Amino acid sequence: MCGIAGYISIKKLQDAAMLSCLHHRGPDHEGSYTDTIQNKQVFFGHTRLSILDLSADGNQPMFSDNKQIVIVFNGEIYNFQELKKKHLAQQNFHSKTDTEVVLKLYEKLGIDFIKELNGDFAISIFDKQKDKIYLIRDRVGVKPLYYYQNKEQFIFASEIKSIMAAGVEAELNEDEVLKYFVFKYSPQQKTLYKDIFRLPPASYLEYSISKNTFSIHNYWQVQKNSGYINLSYGDAQDCLFDLIKDSSQMRLIADVPVGNFLSGGLDSSIIAYFIKDRKDILHYCARKSESDLKKEGTTSDYYYAEKLAKSWNLNFRHIDIGSEEASIEMIRKTLFYSEELIADGSQIPSYLITKDAAKTSKVILSGMGADELFLGYAGHMLTLISSQYLDKLSNMLSNGIGSLAAKVNQGKGKFLAYRRYIHKMGKYSSYPNYKYALFNIVGDFDNSCSVYNGNRESVEEMMTGYFLKGNDVFDSLFHFEMENFLVKNLHYTDRMAMANSVECRVPFLDHRIIEFAYSIPRNYKLTANGKFKHILKDTFKTQLPDYVVNRRKAGFGMPLRSIFSNRKTIDALLDRNFFAGFAKFSVVNIDKVIENHVEGKEDNSSIIYALISFQEWYKINFK
Repeated sequence: MCGIAGYISIKKLQDAAMLSCLHHRGPDHEGSYTDTIQNKQVFFGHTRLSILDLSADGNQPMFSDNKQIVIVFNGEIYNFQELKKKHLAQQNFHSKTDTEVVLKLYEKLGIDFIKELNGDFAISIFDKQKDKIYLIRDRVGVKPLYYYQNKEQFIFASEIKSIMAAGVEAELNEDEVLKYFVFKYSPQQKTLYKDIFRLPPASYLEYSISKNTFSIHNYWQVQKNSGYINLSYGDAQDCLFDLIKDSSQMRLIADVPVGNFLSGGLDSSIIAYFIKDRKDILHYCARKSESDLKKEGTTSDYYYAEKLAKSWNLNFRHIDIGSEEASIEMIRKTLFYSEELIADGSQIPSYLITKDAAKTSKVILSGMGADELFLGYAGHMLTLISSQYLDKLSNMLSNGIGSLAAKVNQGKGKFLAYRRYIHKMGKYSSYPNYKYALFNIVGDFDNSCSVYNGNRESVEEMMTGYFLKGNDVFDSLFHFEMENFLVKNLHYTDRMAMANSVECRVPFLDHRIIEFAYSIPRNYKLTANGKFKHILKDTFKTQLPDYVVNRRKAGFGMPLRSIFSNRKTIDALLDRNFFAGFAKFSVVNIDKVIENHVEGKEDNSSIIYALISFQEWYKINFK
């Protein structure tokens, strides 16, 4: 894991400042390359977090033997040794890195080499002879990569702050603000910074230096794999076991200590199972207080993680997180490192865990992605109930059921987690097909739209594009979450880990497992009687204890409902005068959202956190 940055410009930009912004991504070495091509200044920079071949031979930028190709690379290629034997057996190498393998693969195979990579990566290649620069991003978007262009320059970097350091002035992209409040992040490839874009996952950008133009090409799309479609349930279990085992073992490749997030839930415990004999690996878990858990209406991750760790004799550590951690200072710190605005209660614990992990581990594994792939969220159950049952009833009957469900109070009473989702399903049951997106976003759609006067129709159109009539609802949901919600989760995971110079790896998001999950039937993943992650649980029911396999799901994140359970805390964190200074914000509706939340009529904790996050993010970037 590292930081990369570069530009092509008619004038020299702030090289040193660009790399300085990325120091946390790569504190072990800083390198750069400058040149003048066709009267334009070219800069490639790299900050290194040494994971493979810790010697100076692994430093970047790297160059081809004829010096005509330059590469800067962030990430890991887990099958690089296999590719080295397959394609480059006769070649001489100067290092033991995957970076040099990538460079030589490009020399031999051209840009199509990326189709053979199994890894998490953001790569930039400067090919002098072809007058081109390539930016390449991994299939899922584990590693970040941004770009900016105007008539005079093209700039790219692992993080937006590096692009700003080059001299680009931050300007709010007002068209994306409403989407932020609806999704709690900016969906798809636009950002809240005007004219700064994410390179899409599974894509490469081809830039012509002479023309100052570029094109973006997709090199992979998840599709149904014929080898998986007709698998029996038993054969699918065997296949899944082998895929996760191989993916987990591949991601242990490192010349530095490796750790693991262990929540005590199914996903992280599966990864822990495959590495439990490695006593050198530390397992980290967040621990919430009993009072916070009670107000949240969730169970304790720590209890199960500690119990499993004792059973397997794992090297185990806990990190306490709670209401006191949700200070303005901590919120601002995580917003600074995430820079793309994300209102997710998981950012702070991710930061705290990796801060502790950084003392002993330079690489950490995460169970991220399993819920999206194998249907583990409550919103998935709402989608099933609606599409398979409610939608098939008469309008009068389905509307009657929806009306009753919508009257359920979300914020107070027993079975809080269930009440919140029953209310959401009832409220939106009569909406068009994009209701399936609403079931699966964080927070309430109408309330989120109420705080900012943006273009609601454009948000609805964007969601409708995923849920077209005639398409399988769960296939549509798969693409919706892979291209939006999962991208957000990967973003904060990368940023919080890299804030502490730790590389995070996600075994479940190996592209082979993604193709497998997309290809098998929905009922293998979510059964008609409501069993979440059915095949994942059945595959590992003999390897994992019952208290892990069949426990109630608990979300990983700050206890936002507990934190915002009283008006005093909200008033201390939220500055209404700030929002009054914007024409498009409705202070009246913000107050209504807070009032209904405090009174227990609604659960608006995610919206309140989104408002506080926007407030502090804006102050960091624009004042």
